[in-house]
Amino acid sequence: MNRAAVFESHDYGDGGDRSGVNGVKWNAIALIGRQGLVLAFSLLLARLLGPEAYGIIAQAAIYIALTTLILDQGLTAALISRARVTRDVAGAAVTVNFLLAAALAGLSVLLAGPIATFFRTPELNLVLIALGMGLILKAAAVVPRMLLMRRMRFKAIAVADIAGSAIGGIAGVVGFAFGADYWALVLQLLVSDLVAAVILQWAARPPAPNLKLSVLRDDAGFSGRVFAGNLISFASRNTDNILVGRFFGADALAYYSLAYRVLLTPIQMIGQVVTRVLFPAISRSRADLPRVGELILRSTGHISLVAFPLMGLIAVSAPDTVPTVLGDQWLPAVGVLQVLAITGARQAVTAVNAPVLLGLGLAQTHLRFNILAAAVQIAGMVAGMPWGYFGVAVGYTIAGILLTPVIIALQVKHAGLSWVRQLRVLTPALVGSLVACAAYGALFLTEMQPWVRIIVGLLAGMVTYAGYLFVVHRRTFDKAFADMVAIVRGRR
Repeated sequence: MNRAAVFESHDYGDGGDRSGVNGVKWNAIALIGRQGLVLAFSLLLARLLGPEAYGIIAQAAIYIALTTLILDQGLTAALISRARVTRDVAGAAVTVNFLLAAALAGLSVLLAGPIATFFRTPELNLVLIALGMGLILKAAAVVPRMLLMRRMRFKAIAVADIAGSAIGGIAGVVGFAFGADYWALVLQLLVSDLVAAVILQWAARPPAPNLKLSVLRDDAGFSGRVFAGNLISFASRNTDNILVGRFFGADALAYYSLAYRVLLTPIQMIGQVVTRVLFPAISRSRADLPRVGELILRSTGHISLVAFPLMGLIAVSAPDTVPTVLGDQWLPAVGVLQVLAITGARQAVTAVNAPVLLGLGLAQTHLRFNILAAAVQIAGMVAGMPWGYFGVAVGYTIAGILLTPVIIALQVKHAGLSWVRQLRVLTPALVGSLVACAAYGALFLTEMQPWVRIIVGLLAGMVTYAGYLFVVHRRTFDKAFADMVAIVRGRR
């Protein structure tokens, strides 16, 4: 069977695995595997390299995240929401991605010097050029990933993401062993992207690029609004990194960005496991608002049950875990880690806002909210600057808390969910997490060694949390346990 025949045999409109639960299962495997490996190798390399080297890559990551966003330009969301994706449409999308990648690679060469000067980090020049060239690898993965997501073939995505993270991480450690210094982190990123792209290409069998770009005209409006919204969201989420990296230096950004990564990684594991499946699920159910409302409540409730205690225990254990895992050189990251844990818990449950609005076809509303969120969050970060990178973290966290009622109000308006129902579904996790944190915190009154307190405290926190849910919120406990079993077994 030739390549064209393979592609044509796939109905990307509404085929593949229709089981949302199975999609969640493989999303969970992909995200836990990938993000777990990324975090593990990042912590290992952070300990080996130290804050200065890690900070250089943290500065480069801001620019690469922006170019990656431009590379997608909202097309993925637009094509996933399409009723049908033809061979011509997919091929045109491939062309657009590769043209953009080539243009961005060239732009990276031109801007590398000025960006290095802006951050006062000369080493950043060659790093940005190398990572800019690597955008071709990211472009090769965009359309294959989209095609697999449309058919909810998350198993193939899981294999690609996990293999890429594992092999990339190993490459980074080997690079360090051979004296690569901060280039070990560059090697980790490039190898990871290469492996993932190869596997996704093999699994999806996308068509060859074509020049029939006019077939994407109908998607331009939706993808443009999604891209604008994502770009504004990027600005609000990365202004803190830019401010810290520019005004407080690479070391400060290393403390800040590592703390953020430690928190963001589990949040991505938890939130995206559900939200990646939530977008296509809501797109198919948009005519049935009661169904949409139930999907939202179920998602936020389950996310909170994992995210809240996890963020709480990370925060309360930080004075022990940071020096034990990373070394005393990373102690300045403790305060930032504790503050951003609040942001992590909030972001985990509010992450459903984007797939809800986009799934309902409300790209314009999504854009308007992102404009508001960017303004509020940037103002909060700037207001915190007089207190250093810790103040930036506090300002960002307060701004996020102020935006939460707006997200709730949007779901009241567009999904018909009351304030009471949305808040009530979070109560078990919130109260239980406070109890778990108290259980760990009580151990600071003892003379335990930090590593002993970590083990005993985390176990005590988890047991206390589970016990609280079992006794006080038995129905929530039973339902969550049943859903977890269903996900593991891959049942509908």
